[in-house]
Amino acid sequence: MLSAQGGIVATSTGVKVSQTIAQQAAVGTFSSKNGIISQGFQQSKISKSAPIKTNLISTLVYPNPIVDVVNFKLSQPVEGKITVSIFDINGRLVLFQEKELVDTTLTITNIMLASGEYFVKLEGQNYAFGTAIIKSK
Repeated sequence: MLSAQGGIVATSTGVKVSQTIAQQAAVGTFSSKNGIISQGFQQSKISKSAPIKTNLISTLVYPNPIVDVVNFKLSQPVEGKITVSIFDINGRLVLFQEKELVDTTLTITNIMLASGEYFVKLEGQNYAFGTAIIKSK
């Protein structure tokens, strides 16, 4: 793998490369009125991130690996809708939903994605959570 140590380099064939030595990752950025979350090993030096203010809510994810359903069990209720964003390993948004908790559980069904690893971002009023999930068969 070629590396530019955070910069951009063009190869002799004109291919531009931006990567860090021995690290390969999906890079994505999510921003809202509450702050900015950057995912991946290589982050922009010019981006400024603001802390996201959240309550200390623990979240249990099950099952993982998933087939077509995933549950998120929160330690306490969150008011209003929670946005669910699922990103592939290239940082592309592949699923977006707004859901409300049933008691303290959020369930996503009919997840029709290819097998592989995905990043899930949940965001609600005073709540933010991110995790990786593995989709099997």
